[in-house]
Amino acid sequence: MTSADDFSVAFHVGAHKTATSHLQWSLRDASAALADRGVRYYGPAHFRLPGRSIQRLFGLRGKPHRHKRSPQDQLALLRKGAQRLVLSEENYIGVLNSPRPKTVKLRYPEAATRVNALARAMDAGQIDVFLGIRNPATFLASAYSQMLLGGRLMTFDQFLELSPLASVNWLSLVKRFCRAAGVRSVTVWQYEDYEALFDQICSAMVGADAADVVKPINERVHPGFSRAAVDHILSQKGAEDVAALTQAARSRYPTGKEYAAFDGFNAADHARAAEVYAKHIAGIKALPKVTLLQP
Repeated sequence: MTSADDFSVAFHVGAHKTATSHLQWSLRDASAALADRGVRYYGPAHFRLPGRSIQRLFGLRGKPHRHKRSPQDQLALLRKGAQRLVLSEENYIGVLNSPRPKTVKLRYPEAATRVNALARAMDAGQIDVFLGIRNPATFLASAYSQMLLGGRLMTFDQFLELSPLASVNWLSLVKRFCRAAGVRSVTVWQYEDYEALFDQICSAMVGADAADVVKPINERVHPGFSRAAVDHILSQKGAEDVAALTQAARSRYPTGKEYAAFDGFNAADHARAAEVYAKHIAGIKALPKVTLLQP
């Protein structure tokens, strides 16, 4: 086992739709400079190649004899002598939208179990978990847009029947991480504060001595749909190439001054979501192991 005094692992687990891609791309662009500071970063560009998922690399999926390296050898290969290994892959803790039409009772129910399994496989001490959270209403609206982009068409009301507001419980997720034996710390921030907290997030994740090389990319990643785009997509439900339809609608009706962002909730829903979100944040702030970053 590698001494925790010499080496540590940070795992940015998402969540989805919390500017995760923006952070990943910013870290990717700084990866060479980070390596010079003793930090190795790996994100989706690495883990989504065939046979390179975290589960495959660390023997958490498939038969053991089919893996080329032991988990410890794989860790050494990724680490390359660095003192800090930073991983980012939101799909590891669960998918955003299930491909099957089933009701989601709780988002990311296996998240803590999966991180625990990774810590055991690495055998390099506890993992520092990093998590962005978001108002449940805007999170679900964004998840709905992502589902449409993936080619699955249904109304927002139909989507909410499968993914109700109550399924988004950030407090429950963080509590489960805190109870996990393989988790040393949990750093949390709100998506709504992401831009203001970017430097703090990077400093906590890669270390204060290396954070200055990570600069936010000047690009909006994966913009959502406007109301006009959603209406156009749903009006073309019989289209043969749904993927092309959704891409064209996003380009034709971009969110902005002319086209308002899609929002399927009413004022009462938003008030309820804001109240629940505030309770989640207050509860998270009081948990052991947790650092809640704030502007």
